[in-house]
Amino acid sequence: MLLAIGAYVLLFSVIMDLRDSASLANRSKTVLSSANRLERLVTDLETDVRGFIITGDRRLLAPVTDAQGQAVEEGRRLERLTARSDPAQAGQARRIVSDAEAYVRDYSIPLLAAIRQQPASARALATIAEGEQRLQPLRDELDRFMTAQRALVQTHEDRSSTDAARATAIAAAGACGALLLLLLFSGYLTRAILRPVRRTAAIAGDLAGGDLSVRIPEVSHNDVGVLERTFNVMAGSLEADRRQLRRVVAEQGALRRIATLIARGVSPAEIFTAVASELGRVQDMQYAVINRFDPALIATSVGYWTASGAANILPPVNGRWPVEEESVAARIVRTGRPARMNTDTATSTIGVWSRLHGIRYVVGCPITVGGHLWGMIAVFSRSDRPPPEHTEDRLMRFVELLATAIANAENRNELLASSARIVAATDEARRRIERSLNTGPQRRLTALGEELRHTQALIAPEHEQLRAQLARTVQGVDSVLDDLREISHGLHPTALSRSGLRRALEALSERSEVPARLDMRVDRPLPDHIQVAIYYTVSEALTNVAKYSHAAVAHIALTLEHGTLRLRVDDNGIGGADPARGSGLAGLKDRIESLGGTIEVISPAGGGTSLDVGIPMPS
Repeated sequence: MLLAIGAYVLLFSVIMDLRDSASLANRSKTVLSSANRLERLVTDLETDVRGFIITGDRRLLAPVTDAQGQAVEEGRRLERLTARSDPAQAGQARRIVSDAEAYVRDYSIPLLAAIRQQPASARALATIAEGEQRLQPLRDELDRFMTAQRALVQTHEDRSSTDAARATAIAAAGACGALLLLLLFSGYLTRAILRPVRRTAAIAGDLAGGDLSVRIPEVSHNDVGVLERTFNVMAGSLEADRRQLRRVVAEQGALRRIATLIARGVSPAEIFTAVASELGRVQDMQYAVINRFDPALIATSVGYWTASGAANILPPVNGRWPVEEESVAARIVRTGRPARMNTDTATSTIGVWSRLHGIRYVVGCPITVGGHLWGMIAVFSRSDRPPPEHTEDRLMRFVELLATAIANAENRNELLASSARIVAATDEARRRIERSLNTGPQRRLTALGEELRHTQALIAPEHEQLRAQLARTVQGVDSVLDDLREISHGLHPTALSRSGLRRALEALSERSEVPARLDMRVDRPLPDHIQVAIYYTVSEALTNVAKYSHAAVAHIALTLEHGTLRLRVDDNGIGGADPARGSGLAGLKDRIESLGGTIEVISPAGGGTSLDVGIPMPS
């Protein structure tokens, strides 16, 4: 801008100088023109007078009067022009005008008057000589004046030409300079603004396409540099937000899967393993472990997880180690709050084990169930960088679910134990009643029946009516005895007590109204309460097959696989059974679930019915 202003100021000054030079040249030319006219008028006066003197033609004197007035007027005009345009020539101009006026006043006018009065005397050669004598100095003055004036005009024109050349040169230089500045400024704009903006636009397209790792090189130092830095800050913020969102989504997914397992009522061991694996993946750690604290402050590993590719070193210290000072477990026991530590200087058993296996950091959180410290959950990192500050907070969200699962499992175990005790007590009460009936009323009724038969044999033939009455009494006693035996059999299966489960099930198959086949593959004795549950389940299933299925055959399969006793009763009937409509299966369900087992009825319409029972066997 300064260069442009300087060039324009210089050009303006040259143009002004050119204008002044042209104006001065024009004025000088006007002065020169006026001097020429004055000289011509004076010369015309002399020429007309001389013509008259030579020819005597009076017509030549007609314009002399006008020429005299014009010469005086032109002389005054020359004086004014010279005074305005060139003060240095003003004195000479005044002298010329004075001489011209004197010539007209002192010679031309008197001569014209004399010619008019005495034409003959005025036509002498002396008159011509006098006129030339008077006019020659004026002509010399005019010649010198016009010569100087022409030189001045030439000077002004030369100056104007020089100014014009300078103006042309300045304009050309300004145009070239402006073009050069335009090119330089365009290059600057391209380098400093256009290219960075285009680069920013291209990277912004990548950012909009989902690539949040892109960054702009921060090479600019103007407002574009601010844009680049702001863009990088925005991209970094978006990338951090996306990482945070992914962590939240992964964490919520892990929590949802764990909650689903808890809702399904899976075993605590499965929940512990699932929590450890989900927690290790979400926290991006190499190892995770869940410990339970014994009353003697012994930490026992109940669930653990190892990352893919990591060394298989879990459970730590063979799964049991003391809670010693200078360990995460000790801090949790002491404070009841999350804790972390660096194992570089650890001296506890678990600390030394961690250091030997390359574990640098341990972060743990307490597991509180029912207001009491149940155990802890811990993650292990082999990285040289400490775990993020929010690791403990994220652990606590898993701990809350884990505590709920543990509480539910303990409550369920207590409920199952209570149900099992109730069922066992009921079965024991049935056994006592059955034994009491066998050893008491049944024996006495049998003896009473024998006595009545003996008495009936002693009655004389003539007392036929009494004999008949006594026979009816004996028959009633036998009927009561049969009813009592049926009640005793319903209270507890005698065959099960006497002959074992296999013989009892064979007896049920033989008595079944629908032909039934038994396939029993159990290679070890079963507890009494489990035998009773299996017996009643098969009995109820065969009764339902006979009543509702219209089946031609039933199949009973009892197997022991991987610590679980599996019972399956199938028929080829009409299917469509609804377990909710009967009370017998509801009682069986309570009995089976009290043993920690499951019972399921599969009965599609037209596809038969299957009763599937699974009971975990104690080790």
